[in-house]
Amino acid sequence: MEATANLYPVTLDVDYPERQSRWKTLLRLFLAMPVLIVAAILGGWSFSTFWRQDYFTDPSRSFSFSVGAAASVILVIWIAIVFRGYIPRWLFSFLVALMRFQTRVFGYFALLTDVYPPFEADHPIRYEVEYPEKPSRWKVLVWKFITSLPHFVVLIFLSIGAFFAVVIAWFAILITGHYPKGLHGYVVGVGRWNVRVQAYLLSLTDEYPPFSLSGNASKAGNDTYVISSVIGVLLFLAMIGGIVVAAVYMPGAKRMDVSYAALLSGGDGGTFATGKTEITLMGGIDPASQSFPYLMPREGKRFVAFKFELTNNRGFRLKVRDSDFRLKDANGKNHSPILAIAGGTPATASVPKHGSASVITIFEVNEQGQPKELRYWAGATESRPVIWEFQ
Repeated sequence: MEATANLYPVTLDVDYPERQSRWKTLLRLFLAMPVLIVAAILGGWSFSTFWRQDYFTDPSRSFSFSVGAAASVILVIWIAIVFRGYIPRWLFSFLVALMRFQTRVFGYFALLTDVYPPFEADHPIRYEVEYPEKPSRWKVLVWKFITSLPHFVVLIFLSIGAFFAVVIAWFAILITGHYPKGLHGYVVGVGRWNVRVQAYLLSLTDEYPPFSLSGNASKAGNDTYVISSVIGVLLFLAMIGGIVVAAVYMPGAKRMDVSYAALLSGGDGGTFATGKTEITLMGGIDPASQSFPYLMPREGKRFVAFKFELTNNRGFRLKVRDSDFRLKDANGKNHSPILAIAGGTPATASVPKHGSASVITIFEVNEQGQPKELRYWAGATESRPVIWEFQ
């Protein structure tokens, strides 16, 4: 009885299938696709932020944020723990049911069973969590993330092993009709370790997860918790230090002084190499209204256009987006293009691998506004931004 009480409060058990269908294994990716989509929708997070230049409005910075059902419930549970000191049972049951479904979906995808994941009813994959009566307020999110870091490191390597185990099992089932028992136990153990850490991180339990694949693992002892906490703090500090070092020593923008008058008279602004991309500012048009008769600037505004040559030296296509370009005027106001065209195609366009394309960007500025800086930066795909400063 005492041994049972000391077991970890998050359990994952999977019945070993004596025989498995060869054709269901062969087509598992296609069979699992509907429930994988449902699981992704239920648990999804998304965040986007973008700058836009609308034809009828001023430039604006916009963002959107959305969460799936599981993520929404997790946020409410964290708020409830911090302000009320407990998790409403119906929210707890709802989140556990969602996580049970997701666990069954990914277990089915990993070939652990041939039984299709139901929304309800019994299943060979069983996931349970004991309800915590008094979850800790101060441990929510940050501390649990820090103390989970050692588990994350171990799980990276275990998950790589599980991936290869599933690949080997796929061939084994096609040939013999059996999932090798040792591989099955290992993959289940990695999944069990993962759901324990997940439940701890989400505050479904305050018990620190054991470093174990076993289904009968006990709660982690104080020594394990203390050592893991120290390692977690060191890893967290190393992460913060890495971010600071990257911010301090990351290469700055490449800048070039350009005569604006010479640029409009047919001169070029020079060529920059940024990452595996070369960009040449070929010229400018100001005002550009007559050059684009199908576009009309608003009252008190005018169009300014710039021509570029982009050369893509990488082995895959280079995306060209409106957000890659920005124009700053003498008053410090930033302008996004109302239109960017690459190779004759409006953005988002692309430059073929080991190819080049002509790019035209059109900005709308104040009638008396003077362009001061022109920037190109494709974000994470390039090492640094390129800035032309107009004289």
